[in-house]
Amino acid sequence: QIFIINMAASMAREFPKLTFLCRFRNASPCLGNFPAVEYSRPRQECCVQVARYRAPPFPVDRGRYKPDKSDPRTPEYKKTLKFDRKMWGRQGDASGFDASICWPTEAELAEMLEEERDWQPSLAEMQSNIAARRAAEERERLAKEKLIAANLARMPQLIEQVHADRRLKQEQLEEAKKRKDHLMAQAQERLGYGVNPKSPKFIAMVEEIEKEERKQKKQAKKAKQEAMKEAYRKAMEAAEGGRIQDGAAINPDIQLKPHKGSS
Repeated sequence: QIFIINMAASMAREFPKLTFLCRFRNASPCLGNFPAVEYSRPRQECCVQVARYRAPPFPVDRGRYKPDKSDPRTPEYKKTLKFDRKMWGRQGDASGFDASICWPTEAELAEMLEEERDWQPSLAEMQSNIAARRAAEERERLAKEKLIAANLARMPQLIEQVHADRRLKQEQLEEAKKRKDHLMAQAQERLGYGVNPKSPKFIAMVEEIEKEERKQKKQAKKAKQEAMKEAYRKAMEAAEGGRIQDGAAINPDIQLKPHKGSS
């Protein structure tokens, strides 16, 4: 019992707020009349009063509130039909409004019907929309399959065309490389030393060489045309001489068609 009393005294020292459970000078009646350690504190430290009272809210009569729409201080949202409907829903007949204001107006009813047509179509309309969508998907699928079949049929030709384009591109690259090497050789032959392809001297020489090549091509074409004209003239003279020897009469009104290369 002495141990229990001492433990209670130590708890009272550690937890002052609980001292109101342990106010004693001698042993507590529940523990007997044995002497104990005297322990006492002032009353204001032993008994700590905690306020637990919560006053109820001030009663407000909300059932009779009705905003004054003629007052300029009244907010605009309280002057609307939506707010009147809300007041009737909260207060009922005490709000002073008729229950008929809760029904939609003609404009609101038309808007609701339009929204229902847009977002909630009828069953027949939904079925027709589904059928149209499926038909469109089927047409798209058939067109895609037809295109795939046509492309598969043309695949060997397309592959051959790709190879031909690659060969042509490779030939053009090789031709350009040969021409560049030829021009570099001519530049070294003319100048007597190697030259940078990006130097102004090399560019001017290339322009001069291209100009000479164009001139040579033009002369060769002109010579070819002259040779074709001469051959055509000789053939016409031989044909005329043969007809005269055979005694055939020559009609001077018949114009002989010249050769395509002659002018």
